Amino acid sequence: MKDVNKAINKLSTEGKALYLAQDQGLEHGPDKLTGESLNPEHVFNIAEKGEIDAFICHKGLAEKYADSYKVDLILKVNGKTLLGPSDDPYSPITCSIKNAVELNAKAIGFTNFPGSKYQSKIFEDFRKVQEEAHDYGLPVTSWMYPRGESIKSDLDRDILAYSARIGLELGADMLKMKYNGKPEDMKYQIKCGGRAKMLMAGGPVASSSKEFLKQVEEVNNAGAFGFAIGRNIWLHEDPLAMTKAIRDVQLKGKDIYSALKRLEK
Repeated sequence: MKDVNKAINKLSTEGKALYLAQDQGLEHGPDKLTGESLNPEHVFNIAEKGEIDAFICHKGLAEKYADSYKVDLILKVNGKTLLGPSDDPYSPITCSIKNAVELNAKAIGFTNFPGSKYQSKIFEDFRKVQEEAHDYGLPVTSWMYPRGESIKSDLDRDILAYSARIGLELGADMLKMKYNGKPEDMKYQIKCGGRAKMLMAGGPVASSSKEFLKQVEEVNNAGAFGFAIGRNIWLHEDPLAMTKAIRDVQLKGKDIYSALKRLEK
């Protein structure tokens, strides 16, 4: 296995990562891509001009747009839609690792659903993806999203911590996970994830820039490696200013009120 840690270091700035994500078109439908965000070129442009370490997308966007922009890719290799059954989720493989390498991906993204009735199949898919990706020296980021009849809340401290541990033991290099709004719970979540690096999932649009930057500050202070954010950047009225504000908090240690001044301008 090649050294994936060197690859992860190249996808970060001063040991911290900020990734822009747009896999929501497949996962949630185009009605979530309002305004200019419906145009992939608009979002690729944010990734290129913003203070972003990598752009997360499915292979179709990579094939049709990536060559026109200077941005490192994290290629998502499985996915599902809202058009299928509404029971326990399963995300089928949508792209081979060989194809991802040909598309010049710098890392791989994969969604795990701990607790789903399809967990065994998901784990087997992940095993194949993780082992082949590591053969090419590509890190694997696992979306650790607990789902299923037995999961009463996907924001429960112990469920999140257990999911982080599952990701570590399955071999994920980075864990993209929800933040439940409690810094001490995030610290425990990170501890359970061990040497797998924690990324906060950006989630739905926050009620305000201040609220979102507060989450960024708390998760950063808890010791997370970084953030994988979609809607809270590309749906913002000034996406590039938002990326700079996030970096102010993440890298420069500024408080959220200082960071908000970028957005006031």
